[in-house]
Amino acid sequence: MTGVARLGVGIGLVGRRPEISALAAALDRAAAGRPTGVLLSGDAGVGKSRLVAETVERAAAAGFTVLLGRCIDTAESALPYLPFTEIVGALATARPELVTDHPAMRHLLPGGYPRGAQNGEDRDLGQLRVFDAVLSALDGLTATSPALLVVEDLHWADRSSRDLLVFLLSRLTGQRLVVLATYRTDDLHRRHPLRPVLSELVRLPAVERVDVAPLGPEQALELVRLLADGSLSEPMLHRVARRCEGNAFFAEELVTACSDGLPHGLAEVLLARVEGLAPTTQRVLRVASVAGRRVDHGRLSAVSGLAVDELEQALREAVAHHVLVAGGESDGITTDDAYVFRHALLREAIYHELLPGERSRLHAAYAGLLAEADAPQRAAAPGHAAELAHHAMAGHDLPLALAASVQAANEANDREAPAEVLLHAERAMELWPVVPDAETVAGIDEGTVTRWAAGAASATGDPDRGIALGRRALELAEQRGDPKLTSAIARRYAWRLLDLSGREHEALEVARHALELVADLPPSSTLAWAHAVLARVLGRLDHLAEAREQAESALEVARGRPADDVMAAGATADALVTLAVCAEYGGDPERARRLLGEAKPLARRSANLGVELRAYYALGISLLDEGRLAEAGDEFAAGEERAAATGTTWGGYGLELRVAHVIARFQRGDWDAAEAAAELAGESVSATVASRLAAAGLLTAVARGRFESAGRRLAELRDSSPVDEQVIMLVGQTGAEAALWQGRPAEAAELVTEALTGLQSGPSSAQLAPHLGGIMLATLGVAAQAEIAASGEMPADEVAAAARALLATAEHTAANGLPRAGTLGPEGRAWLCRARAEFTRVIGPPDPSAWSSLVSAFSYETCTPHGEPSADEVHGYRQAYALLRRAEATLATGAPHGEVAPDLRAALAAAERLAARPLATAVRELAARAGVRLDAPDASPASVDPDPLTPRERAVLGLVAAGRTNRQAGAELFISEKTVSVHLSRVMAKLGASSRTEAVSVAYARGLLAPADREMARVDP
Repeated sequence: MTGVARLGVGIGLVGRRPEISALAAALDRAAAGRPTGVLLSGDAGVGKSRLVAETVERAAAAGFTVLLGRCIDTAESALPYLPFTEIVGALATARPELVTDHPAMRHLLPGGYPRGAQNGEDRDLGQLRVFDAVLSALDGLTATSPALLVVEDLHWADRSSRDLLVFLLSRLTGQRLVVLATYRTDDLHRRHPLRPVLSELVRLPAVERVDVAPLGPEQALELVRLLADGSLSEPMLHRVARRCEGNAFFAEELVTACSDGLPHGLAEVLLARVEGLAPTTQRVLRVASVAGRRVDHGRLSAVSGLAVDELEQALREAVAHHVLVAGGESDGITTDDAYVFRHALLREAIYHELLPGERSRLHAAYAGLLAEADAPQRAAAPGHAAELAHHAMAGHDLPLALAASVQAANEANDREAPAEVLLHAERAMELWPVVPDAETVAGIDEGTVTRWAAGAASATGDPDRGIALGRRALELAEQRGDPKLTSAIARRYAWRLLDLSGREHEALEVARHALELVADLPPSSTLAWAHAVLARVLGRLDHLAEAREQAESALEVARGRPADDVMAAGATADALVTLAVCAEYGGDPERARRLLGEAKPLARRSANLGVELRAYYALGISLLDEGRLAEAGDEFAAGEERAAATGTTWGGYGLELRVAHVIARFQRGDWDAAEAAAELAGESVSATVASRLAAAGLLTAVARGRFESAGRRLAELRDSSPVDEQVIMLVGQTGAEAALWQGRPAEAAELVTEALTGLQSGPSSAQLAPHLGGIMLATLGVAAQAEIAASGEMPADEVAAAARALLATAEHTAANGLPRAGTLGPEGRAWLCRARAEFTRVIGPPDPSAWSSLVSAFSYETCTPHGEPSADEVHGYRQAYALLRRAEATLATGAPHGEVAPDLRAALAAAERLAARPLATAVRELAARAGVRLDAPDASPASVDPDPLTPRERAVLGLVAAGRTNRQAGAELFISEKTVSVHLSRVMAKLGASSRTEAVSVAYARGLLAPADREMARVDP
């Protein structure tokens, strides 16, 4: 076998000038106080680690503190925060005071930090405290010197590590810091959990991506020549350079193997290096591959069963041939008294060659070694339990796998990693029925494990799974016969049931049972919470008097508790929110907001995030119902920020806030932000979460005329038979509006009927007041009848009767519904006004004044004063529609055509500002029929935005201008090909272009696209 220099040892870096320049520039910016995040991507073996090594060397020479953490392919071990454990461990050695000053960081130290030792810590906020501690420590570190933080192999990162990295990169402000993360592009399959993270990160202004492409032909030949060092002929050098395809690691392996002929596949190339070694060495490598990328010498000795001299000889040969690296570090992995495979690909190739029986036997041997009772140091190591569970499962030792899974879930809980808690707890639950005497083996009862899983599922955005697990936890608690424990579990289960629409009566039954269990026991915080949760459920069902009574009872019980009882404080906060909701429905919104102001600090003090987010949501909805859209948006945004920081965006009130904010942004005309907030970008969430956000996102999609994609989404949502009232309402609304814009009024009428029936047939509908969304749906039904009447497809008396019935539905709902403020808010009044205006289109005569009233009614969209907006004011989407209909009605009265020009120009200005293509088309068509020039000299120049493109739209257009296809542009921006198409459609609408080529030409002509914009922009959408 040809002797080969170790890649990177004694050989200068070949090529890579652009990449090195980008990394050096990031270091320079950080030194000057401008932090940067760098995502270094490339295929396996292309040279990312070498670039990291060069960057680390430069940073250290420039006085940077260097912190390295590496993710490891741990199969299903799911070691939470593994790279950050290494980073914090190094920080504790270099700057121990930074860790001491931030106690929450101790969760990331080797051995962890038990949650129970933290007095009063709440599960919802624990992860946020860890994240804040890491950020604060880095702030302190970079105050004295610049720092480089490296996270390698992000494609193997656990979810908690990914969340922490996103948190840090999204908060880069003035630190002298570079955060460098590497990942394999060839590992990112379509549903890889890193993909949505990257999509989010590349939008951050402080984050840039550096793609490490394969070396070019000349550079590849230069590298091969240096590696061969004169040992290969010129023809063979060229053959190897061609075969390696610019991959540095592949080049080295080919040079090593080519003395025995040039192999073909990569696996064959990798194994060629191993097959030339002695049989004993190959056996040791097989044993080592089962341990993972890194293997401890002692473990390798014990599992291999070889004599000391025999093992050392085998290891010496493996090291000499650059298969293993001994001592020191390899790619950032500390390897004192251990060995590391020089490249992960080598280890993978060897592992996959193992026979099934051989693989399970070796896993079992490692599991037995890890389970030894006399290994306390091993047990304290990060991820010990998760690693043990992995080996025990692979080795078919189910009792050991159960015990280790429980321990791993507990360890993940100590490290504030809910995603990993769920993974390990669910594995323990799967093993429970097949392991004899499972409770003794696990050391805890099944109910406790199930409660862990239920809480973690809800915290990670899967309410359906959280409810299923909560139900099982309640069944197990009932079997144990502890009333206080059962009551606590029951009220948590009732709380989770409220996350899903249609489960309110089940929640009421469970909440009443939770109260009955402790009603005769001495007063306690459990009793206070039982009253509070029952009050919340009753309020959801509009039983306001009883809800108020239960909330007052909760306050009375809580007042008798000690001041330091944080559970009682949380119950008090929740009861105050319920009382606020009751006060608002009773017509006293100001008192409601005072109560919410009292509840927020109490919820924060009790560290009860769910109650705190509920308070944000209740206040935001209160403001939204009054038409105070800007203030409501601010409240929703503040609540969303809290939810995002604590990883609860997709669960409970985190989701409610997200959906409500999408709707508020749409109403206010901030459509780009609404679309961005409604995009899941590949997030792994439950069907419930996806459907609610998708339904809200359809508002903008339909208004902008993306009927094909909206139609597919609407069909998916309708096929899923939604029970969530908001989803039913939004699907009916957007489906009807899409059908109306496309000239299919009969279809719109059917969709309205379907949605109204859905709202009236829910499990709780008979006991509830009419849903106020029925006003809007009935209004669209009247509009559909108006279009049918105009088409003459049905007898006029039948159309009039149908329209009259729908108007009656709207009037009845407005009179008998239950608005939050006691009286119908501006949105409800506006839709009712539109219903009456649409009815004039059915029965006549044309009435411009009805549409004037509608323009005023929807004035809250743009926060303009009540009354008719002046000509130079910006109009909202619904106002623009009213202006179009007023112009139509005015023309129908026989008025001069020039009289409608101001209305049509104002409507078109609003439509173009919002990129509302269907509305803009309707305005242009009416103007053409009336002979009105929309581009008249006196048209308000303020109606056209001089720079209408968002940064993301400009980024997409720049890539198109550079010749990229939609797929290529999507790959560079980490968005789907469909999303690129959506952005281009939006751009063409804004620029009045009919094709992508014309859009590029118009953008250049208007100075919206400069030559520099051909490079990919990394900015917020």
